Amino acid sequence: MLRDFWRLYLNDQDGASLKLAKGSFEMPQGLVALVPPGIDFEPVVQGEVQQLFVHFEFVGWPAEAARQVFPSPLVLEPDDLRDQLAVAVRKEFAAGPPSLDPILSSLVKALIHLSIAAALSNISDDRAGRFLTIAEGQQELLAVLHYIEEHLDQHLSNAQLAEIARTSESRFIRRFRDTTGRTPGRYVQDRRLRRAADLLVSSDQSIEEIAQTCGFANRYHFTRVFSQRMDCPPARYRSDRPYGPGQS
Repeated sequence: MLRDFWRLYLNDQDGASLKLAKGSFEMPQGLVALVPPGIDFEPVVQGEVQQLFVHFEFVGWPAEAARQVFPSPLVLEPDDLRDQLAVAVRKEFAAGPPSLDPILSSLVKALIHLSIAAALSNISDDRAGRFLTIAEGQQELLAVLHYIEEHLDQHLSNAQLAEIARTSESRFIRRFRDTTGRTPGRYVQDRRLRRAADLLVSSDQSIEEIAQTCGFANRYHFTRVFSQRMDCPPARYRSDRPYGPGQS
């Protein structure tokens, strides 16, 4: 399954934890917890605990690079502004999954950025240096990354992307792999799958339409690739996560 996403947790009671490969990670009541990408875990809840959790990711900062900066889950120290915002967001979701209108979407994004800023402010100089190295590499490829996001429905060749980066194809592939931890082709496929997964749970587009929107040859190709990478076919992925428009 794709695990190139972060997860933010906020629990209204003690009793929530994550079962990790080695040991467990406790998530105290009322404090924001962040789980970096690439970490295998299983949520464990004892008693009645209401949870807010949000999946998110940063374009150009893949799981492998994020693990260099944040190798394990972390709990953020209390912060009045961020924690009040987190409680307000949790209340919006408490009655059931609402539609993500622009206001609520902006509040969720603000919560994410405040949380990441707090996490980065507390890392060691060594890990801060790694983050800057990743960020600098990202900056060099920023035009390419944005182009990929805006043209996922089109054919994207290494030669075409290298031209956007204004470098040779061989240097582009090497630089892209060093920066993102993936070849350009694998990165594009991952972005298409992530876009498709988002559309499956946030839109009423058909699977055929989603396959076309995300640059897959047809529904059958999309279903095969999605099933291999996400451990379930698109239709089941959608039915297991009923958060789209008009769904309850």
